[in-house]
Amino acid sequence: MTFNLASSPIQPFDARVMLDVHSLKALRQRRGGREALSEQFQERRQCLTRAAIKRAESGRPVQYRTARHLAAYYGIGVETLIDAEPTRHAPPPPPVQDMSDVERLQCRAVIDAVHVGGRGRIIDVQGVAGAGKSPLLSFGARDARARGYTCVVLDGGATDAPHTAASLMLALLGLQAAAGTGAAPLADLVRARCAALGVSPVHIDACVGLIDAAPEWPLPATQLLQTAALCALVQHRAANQPLLIAIDDLQYADWQLAMILNVVVPTTLDYPVLWMFATRLEPGPMRRPLGVRMDALARTTLHLTPPPVRTDRADAGGVHRLGRTAAD
Repeated sequence: MTFNLASSPIQPFDARVMLDVHSLKALRQRRGGREALSEQFQERRQCLTRAAIKRAESGRPVQYRTARHLAAYYGIGVETLIDAEPTRHAPPPPPVQDMSDVERLQCRAVIDAVHVGGRGRIIDVQGVAGAGKSPLLSFGARDARARGYTCVVLDGGATDAPHTAASLMLALLGLQAAAGTGAAPLADLVRARCAALGVSPVHIDACVGLIDAAPEWPLPATQLLQTAALCALVQHRAANQPLLIAIDDLQYADWQLAMILNVVVPTTLDYPVLWMFATRLEPGPMRRPLGVRMDALARTTLHLTPPPVRTDRADAGGVHRLGRTAAD
């Protein structure tokens, strides 16, 4: 008899479930062959043989305890591996061509954990230019949106314009810097959106101060109030549904945004908020846009590398043209 997760949230250890073969193979290929994986399980004193791993990857039902051992080993939720709607006659999945499938699975597991647990998490994506950081953040935003998240994305794009606290505030309100008109100035739109969310008047003034002349407060008080205002704004946005905040090219964050994030991120982790950061690693000493307080937080760190050059391709290293002689 075959169970699935949708019909039986708490599975007995002798139940049999179908696993997502494509995801399982992607995870295993990152760790080596079946023999090496079986040896690692034996070292951990977990009863998972090479035959059980092969059975799981062949698309046949396996014991639920096998799924739990595999999920614990890879550090993901067991529901991520279980195929909730198995299809017996589906064609076999294509071979894994891109190891970024593993990173996508890790992102999806964190997205599910925030949604189910109601507590915040951090995904820190690092890599050189061209390693695939931006596509991974885009995938995370699409996947989170499909799971009912509100998604806020600061996209570095092709420009070197810095990310600012004002850009984060406007994104949280669903506004753009060019949204204001003569009849409805941007400051008025900010006030209206903040009031609709239930933000307090003093925090509304602080948000407006990010794009307009700041109120007559001393500079430290202004910075403190603007930081508190962004904390309140994030918390209000996450009050009714999970919130994903993705900041691409974090190395472009200016000093004010970096300072505010060092306070806002730890303060909002008690809410269902998933922070995704992508930072480009450059040769030489790394510029650290975030401070010590952020570095001390637990996070899922993904180090991406550019795809390897295929040396077995005819066009590796350039385009080869075949000349034709007159006899042809």
